Amino acid sequence: MDIELLDLTIKLFALALEKVVYEPLTQDGEVLTPVQENCLRFIYYHQTPMVKEVAAGLQISNAAVTKLIDRLEKKGLVRREYSCTDRRQILLHLTPAGSKLLENARRQSLHRLQAIVDRLDPESLVALEASLQKFLEAALINTETLDQICLRCGLAHLNECPGNLICRELTGKDRFPH
Repeated sequence: MDIELLDLTIKLFALALEKVVYEPLTQDGEVLTPVQENCLRFIYYHQTPMVKEVAAGLQISNAAVTKLIDRLEKKGLVRREYSCTDRRQILLHLTPAGSKLLENARRQSLHRLQAIVDRLDPESLVALEASLQKFLEAALINTETLDQICLRCGLAHLNECPGNLICRELTGKDRFPH
């Protein structure tokens, strides 16, 4: 095995995903930052999370998430709401524009991914899926590493998620039990 060629191949694979399948979110011709995009997805998949939950989920400070929410609110993608039970708690909601932006982007990226997958023969597709699973198993050898890359997909969580399967192998339990 030539490690330099493997390194180059993996970098090209990652860039192909980034540029061909998962294009950045844009609103009115303006590209959202990856952190803004991750924040929108976190709110989408966690139904009205509190600001502190978003900070923990994105692994950023409360101050940083407050500024992030300010920017997304100005763009009309997120709104804040005070909790009925504790006014110190601020709940976050996607606006209809925020939900539409995410749903359209997801539909388009799945369409682009499907077009690529359709060009693979069935054996290659099975081999790709198995190889990606084995790579993740080799890379995610402890819960700390898994925590760093977990997508924190909340309501979209699948028990068959490779991260969940690895978590179950490491800890004996699901990452986010239903």
